[in-house]
Amino acid sequence: MKKYSFLYLILLVCNISFSQEIRGVVLDGNTNLPLEYVSVYFDQTTIGTTTNQKGEFTLNYTNIKTPLIISYLGYNTKSINIFSTDEIQEFYLFESNNRLDEIIINTNDNWSRDLKLKEFKRHYLGESKRGKSCRILNEDDLILKFNKKTRKLIATSKAPIIIKNEVLNYTININLDYFEANYSFVSKNKKRLNIKTVSYFGSSFYKLYPSPLIKNVFEERNSAYRGSVLHFMRALSKNKLNERGYKVYLANGMSDPSKIIFLNQLKNGKGVFVKLKGDLNIIYKNGNQSRIEVLENEFYIDSFGNHLPPLSIQFYGDLGEQRIGDTVPLDFISNKE
Repeated sequence: MKKYSFLYLILLVCNISFSQEIRGVVLDGNTNLPLEYVSVYFDQTTIGTTTNQKGEFTLNYTNIKTPLIISYLGYNTKSINIFSTDEIQEFYLFESNNRLDEIIINTNDNWSRDLKLKEFKRHYLGESKRGKSCRILNEDDLILKFNKKTRKLIATSKAPIIIKNEVLNYTININLDYFEANYSFVSKNKKRLNIKTVSYFGSSFYKLYPSPLIKNVFEERNSAYRGSVLHFMRALSKNKLNERGYKVYLANGMSDPSKIIFLNQLKNGKGVFVKLKGDLNIIYKNGNQSRIEVLENEFYIDSFGNHLPPLSIQFYGDLGEQRIGDTVPLDFISNKE
């Protein structure tokens, strides 16, 4: 199954060390008045904060190479890839002219909202135990449309969707820019819905919440992490694929990683450039099988295991079928590497 990873991950070009801070103020682009309670976070992480009454914020920077997201209800979300840690910066948000309904209203829609919502959850949250434990706390904000002619389910949202993952103990705030599920076959009674491809993108912020079963939560998070795209990328960047339980092969059967994977480690230790000789077949120690299709000759993996650009490679199989419910944030630290 084809799946595009969420999400606008562009390599930051600024050289930033650990222990630095980003300081800024968020203002209304038309009135220049400060905006309070604006969400400011690094995409796909737990690293975030909100602005105070003066629109000010301070955010620790830990060398992660994802965009800085500034999000406020009723305003267009801002994604920032280049910023400074040397001065207080001003960021301007502009009120959104929300025309989402108009964008997708002219579709040949013959599905009930219940069916569309069920299919959206199935393909966005996932069908694993963790995926099924997820609850969308503001379902009414979702805009869901099905096009009978193209057999395409489209989803977006009027406001950031809030997902509570009961198993992993995360609340995930997601600016869902776009979701699309393409079906190869839809029966007349809608009992058979064969999926062909799923793609989605947006930005996300993870919040941890306390649990009385914290030991179980840690094990669930470690379980979700092992065998994930993040786990694979970290193992690849550290040249520890075999040690972490991965076997990789080219289509011709070649299985010596040193002959099919080439790493160029940056001197500052903040990432690695990767070149793959061709598409890879991957077997994880639990029996999961995946394939990587190379779309660009070279890509980058930062020190957190985040690969850039995100669409430089395409995942299929078990890695390609992972969904939101099985994800951990990019700054997740496993105690069982």
